[in-house]
Amino acid sequence: MNDKKYPVHIEMDTSITQQDIDNLMCTALNGGICYWCGHAEVVGEMLGSCAHEHISRGGTLVLHDAESPDKWELTLEKFLKGIELYIKEDGRVMIEDFQLADYGALDAADADCIVQYALFGKLVFG
Repeated sequence: MNDKKYPVHIEMDTSITQQDIDNLMCTALNGGICYWCGHAEVVGEMLGSCAHEHISRGGTLVLHDAESPDKWELTLEKFLKGIELYIKEDGRVMIEDFQLADYGALDAADADCIVQYALFGKLVFG
């Protein structure tokens, strides 16, 4: 049986913790984006103890393409925009009681999409 779907427009604010950002960046840098990102470079003094903590503390990472000289700057502002676009574009994010469900449930593929949305405004790789 084909059940017709009807779009429902929802606008809401939600929040993400510094720890959630750190976890998503750790997942992205340790597997999620590795097929297109050759390495990440911390800009300036390291904020936090590892590169994956740099973004949530207001730092910038330069992500270098794995196969070309292309590189892109990732900032907290861009990362938050990536989260927003990911929520809007992906039907997998659950909303419970007007809050997003557990960010911890997002995996490497999700982290990859968030970073791509942050950098490009759309999915470019994979």
